[in-house]
Order: sequence, then C-alpha cells, then structure tokens
Amino acid sequence: MLNLKFSKLFAAAAALFCAGAAFAQDSGPLIDILVKKGLINDQEAEELRADLVKDFAANTSAGKLNLGSTLTELKISGDVRIRYEDRAGKLITGDHQERDRFRYRFRTSLTGKLLNSWAFGVRLETATGSRSSNVTMGDDAGPFAKTSDGVYVGQIYAQWTPTAEWTFTAGRMANPLVTTSMVWDADINPEGFAEQYRHRDGQNEFFATMGQFLYSTSGNQNVFGGTPTAPAGTKDLFLTAWQGGYKRYISGATTFFQVAPVVYAYYHSDQRANPAAFNAFMSATNAAPVNNLFVLEVPLEYSWVAKNGMPLRAFADVAVNFDAKQRATKFGRSDLDGEDKAFHVGFQYGKASLPGEWDARIIYQSVGAFALDANLVDSDLFDSRTNMKGWVVGANYAIGAATQFSLTLGQAERKNNSVIAPGSGDIGSNNALDKFWVLQADLNVKF
Repeated sequence: MLNLKFSKLFAAAAALFCAGAAFAQDSGPLIDILVKKGLINDQEAEELRADLVKDFAANTSAGKLNLGSTLTELKISGDVRIRYEDRAGKLITGDHQERDRFRYRFRTSLTGKLLNSWAFGVRLETATGSRSSNVTMGDDAGPFAKTSDGVYVGQIYAQWTPTAEWTFTAGRMANPLVTTSMVWDADINPEGFAEQYRHRDGQNEFFATMGQFLYSTSGNQNVFGGTPTAPAGTKDLFLTAWQGGYKRYISGATTFFQVAPVVYAYYHSDQRANPAAFNAFMSATNAAPVNNLFVLEVPLEYSWVAKNGMPLRAFADVAVNFDAKQRATKFGRSDLDGEDKAFHVGFQYGKASLPGEWDARIIYQSVGAFALDANLVDSDLFDSRTNMKGWVVGANYAIGAATQFSLTLGQAERKNNSVIAPGSGDIGSNNALDKFWVLQADLNVKF
C-alpha cells in the first residue's frame, strides 16, 4: 500500500512538471485533489505551486515577466458596462423632474495568491462615489473632455486563510456579508477588517462573519495648543457587523435553503461632530445621520431547479431598528416609532449564464423612515432613500459567454406621507420626494 501511494505521488508530480508551461497555469485543481487524497500536505502543495510558476516563468515567453518567488497565482479580471438610464421623480406638490443619460463603468481587478496561505487584491474602477462606479457621458467641461473620467482604487486588501474554514481580510474589500440591496448597495466596498468562518458537515453548512468597518475618521484626538471642543474629534466612528448563517443543501449544489441574520451597531457615533451630518439629528436638510441605529437584518434564500431544468430562486430580507423610537423622537415625531421595519421579497426565474440563456426577476420592497442607514441603501432602485415602497422588475439575456444585456424597471412611492423620504439620490436632494421611477438598459462585458 505504501509503495502504491508513493507511485501515485510520483506519477502525479511527474505529470505536473512535465505538462509544460500551458498546463502550469491550470494545475491548481489537480494540486487540490492531491491534497484531498492525502498524497501531499498543504505546505508541499504551496511549494509545488511556486515551483510550477517558476518553471512557467523560466520556460515560456511569459517568463519575461519577473514574478515574485512567493507568488503562486496571479489573475486579472474585470468588466465594462454601457448603460442608458432614465430617472424621474415627483414631489408632493406635483412638481416633476426627469433625468436621462448614457453612462459607462469600468472595473479591473488584480488578485494573487501567495505562499503560506496569504493573498491580496487590488481593483481599479471609474468614478469616486461610494455607491456607484458610473461615469455620465458628456458631463465634462467641454466636448469629449476627461474631467470626470478618472480611475480610482475601489478595493485594496490583504487576506490570510490559515485553514480551509477561516479567512481574515484587512483593507478596502468587497462586502463580506450575506445581504441584499435593501440594506447595502452592491457597489459599496467597506474599509476595515473582517473575519469569516465556514464549516460544512454533509448537507449542512455553518458560517459566521464579523466586520469592523471604519465609517468615518475623527482626525486628531488632540491638537497642539489646546484640546478639541467636545465632542469633536475624539474617536473614530465604526460600524460593526455580527453575522451567523446556516445553509442546507437539499439536492446537490443547486437546491438549498439559507438564512443569515446579522446585527449592526455603530460605535462612537455620539462623539462625532466632523462631519456633523453623521451625528446631527435627522432633519429635512440632514437626512442621513447615524444616530440611534441598532439594526437586525435577516436575509433568506431558497434556490431549486424546476422539472424543466430551469433554475428558480426565492429570496427575502427583513430588518428592524431596535432604537428607532429614539431616532424618531430626536427627529421630532415620537409618534412614528412604528417606522422601524423594512422588508424585501423577490423571485427569480432562470439564470443567464451560457449564450442564449435568460432570467427574469421581480422584487417588492418597503422601508420605514427610521429603519435603516440611508448612507448604505441601494442608490439605483429607490434613489438612495428610506421611507419608500415599490416594485422592481428586471431581466438578463446572455448574448455570449462574457456578454449580457440587462433591463431593469423600478417604481416607488413614499411609504408614509407625513414624513420625509430620508436620503439624497440622483433625482435630487429634495426630501419632499413623493414618487420615483427608474429605467436602466445595460450592456455588460466581463473578462
């Protein structure tokens, strides 16, 4: 048995080293199989990957690119999106505003794996906004100028995966939480630290994610020649997230149920006066403070395959702000303590992956005025606001393996007419917004 094991190991190693430069880039899955079979350990796998990369660099034209000795994998990916968008809104006075525009988005990522279970990632993207990478065509100071066409760092992080179950990330990262657009805009890349645990036992999978995100820095904790005027500049403002989840695989990888409750808490928000908007009480001119937010979110999902082979997905998200009564009181409307809840339900038919495939989805959402952080909610569908309810319908069609056409239509109205719609979106910052519509047609190309 021992001789057989060494024979298999020798044969596998010989195959890896003799397969040539073209195979060197694709050897990762085979190395993983060797580890799972117990033929090599994790350290030997890392060394084997490093040797393959060195062999690839030394014996191919790509060897002109000098890769670091600790680098085991390097990947470049990204996407380009061209969009036509039309937004419209109506105030409670009946006044109407509409804005249509052509936009583009470009994002490209460089990610790498290193020896000893380390990794890194950098993503460059267009636009400076936290909730959008879109650039509006023709908005520059002069015909075809490049005033707004800059490229910025959207993600930059270091990651350590000491075991198959634990992952630690620091920097500006993709959102590590299981969530929906009701609570988090998908374009937001939080800054700070995250710890993730995932364990699978048969058909059961358990996971947990902890996040400590730096929401806003306070600057100096003290200044020369005196002390700051309290409560300015005392401590940084943090948003923390604590999520635990369960996933039950019912049939293979395509039929499963998942639930992942998460609690959000803000630390030092009562000491922040710079920028004052984060600490001041909500008003018609300051609609996105973070005072009195202690939110529980519970996203759920059930995915399965129909008898005709079509993928199906039902999903929901509910949230409640346990400190909404105090938030409403500080706003001056203690009678609106019931505006503490938000929910989001949807259904998707199909999945546009291969050329010719398509999918369609429908979503209904309702968000109370004091339920969520208006700085984080999705910027597209309900114009970055709370106290809105409405419908979203959309569809995707896969033109090619890397190209999709998407169409999205959203319609929303104020949930409670006696209070403002907190937040500030692209249709305008007037918090007297009563109704909102959006139409988006996208051409997406991924590489």
